[in-house]
Amino acid sequence: MTVPSYKVITLINGRPVKRRDAKISVFDNALLYAEGLFEAFLAVDDRVILLEEHLQRLYRGSRLLELKIPVTEELLTTWLCKAARIHPEHIKKIRLTVTSGESPKWVGKQGKQQVIITASSHQMPSRPFRLYVSDYRLDQKSQFRRIKTLSYITHAVSLKQAHSRKCDDALLLNEDGYIAEITSANIFWVNKGKIYTPPLTSGCLEGVTRSIAIDEALKAGYRLFEKNKRIPNLLQADEVFLSSSLKLILGISQIIFQNKKYVFKIGPVTRHLARCLKERLQV
Repeated sequence: MTVPSYKVITLINGRPVKRRDAKISVFDNALLYAEGLFEAFLAVDDRVILLEEHLQRLYRGSRLLELKIPVTEELLTTWLCKAARIHPEHIKKIRLTVTSGESPKWVGKQGKQQVIITASSHQMPSRPFRLYVSDYRLDQKSQFRRIKTLSYITHAVSLKQAHSRKCDDALLLNEDGYIAEITSANIFWVNKGKIYTPPLTSGCLEGVTRSIAIDEALKAGYRLFEKNKRIPNLLQADEVFLSSSLKLILGISQIIFQNKKYVFKIGPVTRHLARCLKERLQV
């Protein structure tokens, strides 16, 4: 399907460029070694949702990778809001990518980091997701699991695997066999009125929306536990849902594990927290 050209807005180092000019060097370390960071934002009109929280994670990542962000946080904010303002749709997805620049190994000196911002049309998913339990595993001991690096091969291959089985996304376990995350979201489940979610030590991403979902659940009086659990515990749940910046809170209706389908209803806890999150973020 051909997407109209105005549906994707691209800024490189703050300058709007046409699709044919949206390029970086083939010697950029982002391409050669997946060295770089990204964040994905939801935007409503010219308002970028949870902007500050996403940028805080970006800068945490830059310190861990020793990757310099070549502009101030104020200017980066201006560019992100500019992309949201330029794009004509009401709801949009904004992706921020920071590359590490051209490799000194190939060009003789360290190149300037590139800041790439894209804004595209986004439709919030309305129907529950179906998950496939991936055959691939996350390294929960890696300190890079807490940030969004460009090294996403485990997630990319797992997502392809899920799509080949007519599922929307893949559920990832860590190397110890504990539940970690969905490739594009954090996961929660409800059992006898209690809410469970994997702890950060499971290898799951420290999701911006995850933190807010936990806060909303506690404010609403739910008992919530961050615990390492295996698949059988999840499959016995009364409700399963995900949290994500681009999906907010969305129910899970089906999980495929070892070629068997497990079906879940979208229950009152999921619906309640989904409403709370939308009200809080004014989406």
